[in-house]
This record gives sequence, C-alpha cells and structure tokens, in this order.
Amino acid sequence: MKKNLNTFLLLLFVLFSACSSSDESQGVVSTNNLSGDTTVTTIAEEVVEDVVSVEDAQLLLARCLRENGYDITDPKNGESLRSVLQPVFLAVDQKGRDELFETIETCSEDNNIPLGGRADFENPEEVAEQLDSELEIAQCFREKGIEIEDPNAERSLRSIISGLVQSGQYLQEQIREVRAACFDDLGREPPQQGGR
Repeated sequence: MKKNLNTFLLLLFVLFSACSSSDESQGVVSTNNLSGDTTVTTIAEEVVEDVVSVEDAQLLLARCLRENGYDITDPKNGESLRSVLQPVFLAVDQKGRDELFETIETCSEDNNIPLGGRADFENPEEVAEQLDSELEIAQCFREKGIEIEDPNAERSLRSIISGLVQSGQYLQEQIREVRAACFDDLGREPPQQGGR
C-alpha cells in the first residue's frame, strides 16, 4: 500500500510540475511500470510561432493573387490591400467577386494568414454607390465654384475636402454652405455629424 501511495504521490507531483511549468514548451509525460519501479519520461517540444506582420501578410496575399491571374500591385506607402483590391471588385460582376473571395481565402489558407469572414470586406455594390454619390457631390461643388478633384477608391470626398480646408484654400464655412446647397440640389439628406 505504501509503495502505491508513493507512486501515486510521485505521479501527482510530476503532473503538477508539468502543468505548472512557465516554460513556453509543450511536453508529453508518460509513466511505465517496469518491475515495480516507476519510470517517468518527459519529451519536450519547443513551439515556434511565425508571426507575420500585417504588411508582410498583405504582400503575400498580393503575390498569391498575381500567381492566380489577378492584376494586383503590392500595396505601397501605407496603402492597404483592400484599397488595391477595391478597383478589381468594382470592375467585375458578382460571379467574379465570388471567385476573387474564394481565391483570397485559398491564398490566406495556403500562407497561414488568418482572415475574418466576408463581412470584413466592404460590399462592392455599396462602395460603388458611395463613390457614385461622392462623384455627383464633387461635380456640384465644382459648379458652385469650389475647385475639387474627383474622389476615387483610394481617396474619399471627405479627405479631399478636409485637405482643401486644412491647406487654407477654402474656409470651413464656405465648404459648409456649398455642401448644404449641393445636398439640397441633389435632394439628399446630409450625413449626420458626430456630436454636432
């Protein structure tokens, strides 16, 4: 009985030691009863995780998409892969978008890059509608005397207008007046401003 108790306590000690290890390795503990003696064998295996930066992940996905026949450039200067892909999404039909989504998912799996679901991507139809709306508003701004470039997939109307005000080219009040007039002319409700 005493021998079994000692074996049990030794086994319990080994298990607690293995479970409470602060070491970053994983191990396998096994016991073999060889002619009354207890043999404890620990096999340790170091876990190495390759951490891929967001920038590297985007470059890997862009390369994989090119290898799969898509004309995609590498994101540059803080540009996101999403902004590089957006024109492709807008240029194809729903079947083409589905194929592109599947290729992106395959590329991410092949390169061990975690992706969110499809919900993480912007809806291409909504993006196209938003861009069309911004183009109409930009045209109205020009008709009312504000020299403004057309927004595109990489640069929104809001960022263009913000740049005009920050550069001192136009006063904030001028922009507000023209904006209100354009929304009236186009029969639209202006977007709600946070806290204003």
